Order: sequence, then C-alpha cells, then structure tokens
Amino acid sequence: MGIPYSKQINLAFDQVTPLVGAGFEVLQTTRNITYLLAAIQVLTAVFLGLILATLLALIITVNPDLETERKSIVTPVIKWLAGSVGWLKVGAWIIILGAGLGAIGGWWITREDVVVEVKGPEEEDRTGDSGADGDSP
Repeated sequence: MGIPYSKQINLAFDQVTPLVGAGFEVLQTTRNITYLLAAIQVLTAVFLGLILATLLALIITVNPDLETERKSIVTPVIKWLAGSVGWLKVGAWIIILGAGLGAIGGWWITREDVVVEVKGPEEEDRTGDSGADGDSP
C-alpha cells in the first residue's frame, strides 16, 4: 500500500518543482516592481509639492493686493531660475539618460523567457500512463 502512494508523491514533486522555481522568479519580479512603485510615489510627492509652490507663486503674482509678497518672494525665485538655465539643461540630459538606462535595464531583466510545462491529466491519458502502477485489479 505504501509503494503506489510514494510513487504518486514523487510524481507530484516532479510536477511541482518547476512551479516553485517559477514562483520564486515571480516573487523577485514583484520585489523589483515594489521598489519601482516606491520611487514613483516619492517622485509623485515631489512633483505635487512643486505644483503647489508654482500655484501659490502664480496666485501671488496675479493678485494686485500682494505686491510686496511678489517683490519679496516670487521675483528672487524667478531671478534665481533665470540664472540657472544651464543647470536645467544638465537636469534634462540626466533625465533623458536615466530613462534610456532604465529602458535598457528593463530589457536586460526581461530578455529571458521562462517556460513552465505542466502535464495535465488529459496528456497522461494519451500516453497510456493512468497514474496506477498496475498492482490494482
């Protein structure tokens, strides 16, 4: 009675082993996606903060009652931005190069396809292997 069951257990382990390997790769990919989503969340918070500051500067600029605030807050910031146009060009190139490196890295990680073949009960019946060892009547 123990022999047929142990053969079936061994067959089950043989079928499950590739699935475990594929599951491990899925977990690694999920971890990488989690890091990417965390970076996107941080960038989203930074961009929302910049949008808020820009909107406040715009409100101060167009409101005639806030002339002193415009002269003390908005004008120095605009002068600083106008003086740092060179740094904006460097920043744009850094973003372009980072996007290119990210695309190449994504291609490099996903270039290998993993194929997992699972033998279903229909295929076992076609090969003549019904899973029994022939000891039963």
